Amino acid sequence: MNQPDRRLRVAITKGTLRIPPTYFALSHAEVLGADHDFRAFTLVSEVLDHALQTDVRDFVPRRSGTFRSRELVMPAFMPVMTAALLRYRAQVIHQHFATWSLPAVAAARLARTPLLTTLHGADVYVAGRKPVTAMQRWHHANIRAANAQSRRLLAVSKYLADTAVANGYRGSTMEVHYQGIDATFFTPPEQPPRATADPPIILFVGALVHRKGVLDLARAARILAEKHPHRLVFVGDGPLHAALEAELREHPDARVLGSLNRESVRGWMRQAHLLAVPSQEENGWREAAGLVSLEAEACGTPVVAYASGGISEMVLDGETGLLAAEADLGALTDSLAQVLALPDAEYQAMRARARDFVVTSRSLETSCAELEQHYRDVIG
Repeated sequence: MNQPDRRLRVAITKGTLRIPPTYFALSHAEVLGADHDFRAFTLVSEVLDHALQTDVRDFVPRRSGTFRSRELVMPAFMPVMTAALLRYRAQVIHQHFATWSLPAVAAARLARTPLLTTLHGADVYVAGRKPVTAMQRWHHANIRAANAQSRRLLAVSKYLADTAVANGYRGSTMEVHYQGIDATFFTPPEQPPRATADPPIILFVGALVHRKGVLDLARAARILAEKHPHRLVFVGDGPLHAALEAELREHPDARVLGSLNRESVRGWMRQAHLLAVPSQEENGWREAAGLVSLEAEACGTPVVAYASGGISEMVLDGETGLLAAEADLGALTDSLAQVLALPDAEYQAMRARARDFVVTSRSLETSCAELEQHYRDVIG
């Protein structure tokens, strides 16, 4: 336990906050909150998981009703958020996403409080595009302000750090900080599936959109079905739901379950033979990190993924799963087949390596220790 004079007072800031699904914004505060004082400040929030302990404040009145209607008036309440931040007297302000950062930037400047900004992906990709619309120009203004004011920029992968610097972020203040996942929550089952399980489950967890590669997975699984019988399970929802259902009509055993809570997702990860993560480039976007890969690996479940963006830093090729050439349907099909065909001893060894990789290198515990040091560094 830290001594009283070692306690930090930290403000977590973000434009909007919805939990689920964006647990990452509060995950470190939930752990470090035992030793330090945290408060989250957002313009609009919707926290439905009441098990969370972090105090969340938002500043757009609720009288307008829906989350979307409240988002539309966010700029009008930014000064209110800045004033609340000043009253809180944080020792460090930690902004998530360089977009919608102006309230945190203003508070940091007025109070001379160190600002640390974590880049997650969208804020990096938009920085690399010439602004055309009013909203794009607004995002660029926020990004410029965060880039100038932040004493440290944290990128969630080396891939994203390199892309951020290429898109104009300051390399002199850039560090890689893997977000980590809770390896005490995502744990292996008491009875892990055998390589000979009949039939093995290929699992997908994520949004049903083109950039997540869901149609590639459906087509690869259909090719595999004759030689490697399996169950194919999609957890998630999105605009490709109907197209995916149509693609799966020729698959002998496929289901689209829609969105599920964390406990249910963990249950599917525990019983799956492998998790497929076929994310790929779309309009300059690539997966910045791919935490779902780590969640599965923490459950002892190998991952087959396209080698796209930061995913390559979350899967050890040949050790905790397999990486296929990006957007190469044949390579994806072959990689899925290789894991499905592994002898049980080799499969169990891959499961053990997957769990060990997360625990030793990508756990929330490790990430929290690193983040606490970042806080102390910027405070100086």
